[in-house]
Amino acid sequence: MKRSKRQHRLQYVCLLVTAVTLILTVLTGCSHYGFSASVRTHISSVAIPVLENETVEFAVDQGLTDALIEEFSDDSSLRIVGEDEAESILRGTIVRYSRPVLSYDAGGNPREYKVSIVAKLSYEDLTTGTIVWEDEITGWAVYSATGGEGELTTEEEAQERAFEKLAQDVVSRTVQAW
Repeated sequence: MKRSKRQHRLQYVCLLVTAVTLILTVLTGCSHYGFSASVRTHISSVAIPVLENETVEFAVDQGLTDALIEEFSDDSSLRIVGEDEAESILRGTIVRYSRPVLSYDAGGNPREYKVSIVAKLSYEDLTTGTIVWEDEITGWAVYSATGGEGELTTEEEAQERAFEKLAQDVVSRTVQAW
């Protein structure tokens, strides 16, 4: 019976050590995250002028601008306003558009393509005149010329999905809690 009490005590100590280790790991692993928004609290509006387009791809500037406006509107952390009344502004340029073949079928014909859009963007606090962040952000999507269940089947569909992904990343970087 003495041995069973010792085993029980040992199991309890092991369980306690494991629990404390787990708690400490979680607390130290999350220590660099905060719960405040990266957008400054004095900013309640953003202007998003039409992006510049340095690519030869027609109308990607308007497509990405529209996706950004829609994503910021859906998020509703910042009101979309004109430049003359904005407290912040998101400016940018589409610097690269590509559509390489991603895979081929057995006959050597292209089967899948990857649409990739890279935009160089900056978000500025107009009340202080400071750049909050600037970076190159990429959005991409894959489409299949043969079209399978649930797959995108045209370059235009992939373009729209790439715009959405890029816009989601921008909104997250601008207003979401980290």
